Amino acid sequence: MVLATVGLIVASSGIATAGAATNIAEADQQQNTEPQVAFQDQTVNGTTVTVASATLPNGGFILIHNESGAVIGQSNYLEPGTHKNVEIELAPNTVSQYSQMQEMMQLLNQTQSQGAMMAMRAQQMPHEDMQQLMNESQGHHMGGMMNQSQMDQMMALMLQQMQNRQQMQALMQAMMASGQHQAQMQQMAQLMNQTSMREQQMLMHAADESAEQGQMRHMMRQQMHDYTQMRQLMQQMQAQTQQQRSPQPLTAMLHTDANDDRQLEFPGTDKPYTQDGNPVTATARVRT
Repeated sequence: MVLATVGLIVASSGIATAGAATNIAEADQQQNTEPQVAFQDQTVNGTTVTVASATLPNGGFILIHNESGAVIGQSNYLEPGTHKNVEIELAPNTVSQYSQMQEMMQLLNQTQSQGAMMAMRAQQMPHEDMQQLMNESQGHHMGGMMNQSQMDQMMALMLQQMQNRQQMQALMQAMMASGQHQAQMQQMAQLMNQTSMREQQMLMHAADESAEQGQMRHMMRQQMHDYTQMRQLMQQMQAQTQQQRSPQPLTAMLHTDANDDRQLEFPGTDKPYTQDGNPVTATARVRT
């Protein structure tokens, strides 16, 4: 019985020792974790690149550098450890025309949908409500109607569409500044103005009790035709740009958070992680 007890104590002691050794090994492994980053070739159909994985032993940031070394994107602060599939937004001037056109096509579809919904809602609203809505929107005094559900919905559509149009115009100006697709862009601008003016006419028509419904249907058909033309122009420009796309080398570089303040200070104290005196980086060919 005594021998059995002693044996059990020894065995238990052995298990405890093995467990301690495992914990020490895990701690050593964590202490010996080295910074590393994996950045793979990719095609970007938007405004972000994806870093496959990054290990930052003390936390920090991933910066994306272009071929000349300039920083064109940065991650948020990353906690110590390994991170997978980190998405990093690129600076607007590094995004290709192809990506800008994709964004513009999305905005175009949203704008058309919003216009169609506005036209349908306008025909369902009482004429006096539509008259008040048009008077308020033209005078930019919109606060008085926000307690009315139908008007709330209509105003939300109008404001969102206005924002989308502004984004489309900004994208068009950026693309025209590059000197490409000038004739097509001018035609796009003309069609955009045309559809915007026609939507105002459609809303005014809905506010007019004496207006004929046949005229509204005619204007809606014209809208569909113009939006179809705009989408065809966008598809032509996308096809032309697709042929000209070429990958560019971008580098993902790991940076420390030297002050532990979770704020990137580079150029400054947040230097790159290094191994053997060299920054920890990975380069990929990215088609934007």
